[in-house]
Amino acid sequence: MKNGEGTRKRMKISVPHFDNSTLTKTFSITLIGRCMYPEKQDMKVLIVNIPKIWNPEERVVGTDLGFGKFQFDFEKEEDIDVVLKLQPFHFDYWMLSLARWQPKKSQLYQSEITFWIRVLGIPVAAPTFESIGDAIGRTVDVNLKHSRVQVVVDAFKEICFETSVDFKGGEFYDDEEARLVEIREALWLLLSMF
Repeated sequence: MKNGEGTRKRMKISVPHFDNSTLTKTFSITLIGRCMYPEKQDMKVLIVNIPKIWNPEERVVGTDLGFGKFQFDFEKEEDIDVVLKLQPFHFDYWMLSLARWQPKKSQLYQSEITFWIRVLGIPVAAPTFESIGDAIGRTVDVNLKHSRVQVVVDAFKEICFETSVDFKGGEFYDDEEARLVEIREALWLLLSMF
């Protein structure tokens, strides 16, 4: 193995162009997931048990893709919508990232987790909640009735559980901050379900 002797040359495989429209249509009702700590999460057990939590267990088929990744193929679009509304998910005390299959992926694909964040101690206003959501991740939805904002966060970054909000428009006195309790409640509810 001196001077590179005995090292293997990497093989490069090129797939010729083919009509993938049928394949793309099939994957349109597929969710792709990633274990955030695959060494501690048993993939075989995950594929069997997660559909039981989702309920449409007869109408979903799971596949281990290797390297801590998995996919679930659904029969109905409505089932995917129901599952995505139940997020976030965890398995064996570690988070799971779950996303719709996409033909072209963003850099954050399979590392994003959606949370509902409860906002406490500040006036209820859509622009305020959107600002809070955008500071934490990417705002998906705002629910003023329940004082919460739905945010997609990068699971590989540290999750902030508590922070403060500064108001520059005079809603509070100078240097006064409103406290914001973020994801702690969502995680506690999630962990108490299992």
